[in-house]
Amino acid sequence: FFFWPSMTHNKYFFSGRLEAVRQDPAGGNRTQEYAEPNEEGPHEADVVPLVKIADPVHGAPAFNINPMLLEGIRMGDRFWELAKLTTFGEVVDAIFYEVKYVTPWVPGTHGKRSSGMQSAVRGVSNAGTPGIAYTMLLKLFLLRLTRDQVRSLLRHPDSPYIRAIGFLYLRLGLYDFKELWAWFQPYLGDDDQFFIDGTPATATTIGEFVRRLMTDQDFFGDRLPRLPVLVSRQIEDKLQKAASGVTDEPPTEAGGGGGGSGCDGGGCDGGAAGASSRRAALSRPDSARRDCGRGAAGGWRGARGAGG
Repeated sequence: FFFWPSMTHNKYFFSGRLEAVRQDPAGGNRTQEYAEPNEEGPHEADVVPLVKIADPVHGAPAFNINPMLLEGIRMGDRFWELAKLTTFGEVVDAIFYEVKYVTPWVPGTHGKRSSGMQSAVRGVSNAGTPGIAYTMLLKLFLLRLTRDQVRSLLRHPDSPYIRAIGFLYLRLGLYDFKELWAWFQPYLGDDDQFFIDGTPATATTIGEFVRRLMTDQDFFGDRLPRLPVLVSRQIEDKLQKAASGVTDEPPTEAGGGGGGSGCDGGGCDGGAAGASSRRAALSRPDSARRDCGRGAAGGWRGARGAGG
């Protein structure tokens, strides 16, 4: 008998959520609708191939997300509410308004020991609360994004947290990690600043963030999927060359097309472009945030083995 950690939480068990997850691990979230080949919009042929690993409990796609974290996301109300959002643009809007940190767990909740009847159950005492960023990330995985849509996340002008989630989408879910460098390399010098766990202690830049995603496996109480040895060595070599000013290739992501921002090639639905102007009007001053980017801390402070 497999005792899954979330089964110990009676409020979920008796509310019927556990049974709902068993019936539908996707929480009602479905793949986005694609346009016909001759129509404008996201095309299924352009979808970024994702890893095909399934979780051992439900047999549903796991996308390299920590099993305990994945189950916690599925048990949460917000994940089920996201089923109402059916387009890429709607989800990007939600990320803009809700995500202010990108750690796997809500900062301060993971790794803390609890007391009570269930404290001795393995995994319960330090499980933590799933973070909103990873909840949105699972939603994006289930939408199955196209290359143009992923590029629009990486270049998004309104929020560095949208951009960070785009890089995590690739770092966790990419089917072929040999493509990782081509996606990440154009952003190594990006000085857009943000706080990984929402506090100044973890201030970093997009450039340093993508560098650490390629070289570190520990990420705020979670473990990123291990890169193949050959891929890891190639990335280390290219990073050393980049640091010394030597480069063997032009700066462009996988799938083609460097430069520009937002949605190109019909990759996004119409809602994203219209929402961008609303976000720009409501967002905090991006100019002030970008001006201080070069002074960001190198990497994520306390990330190794940190509990978030």
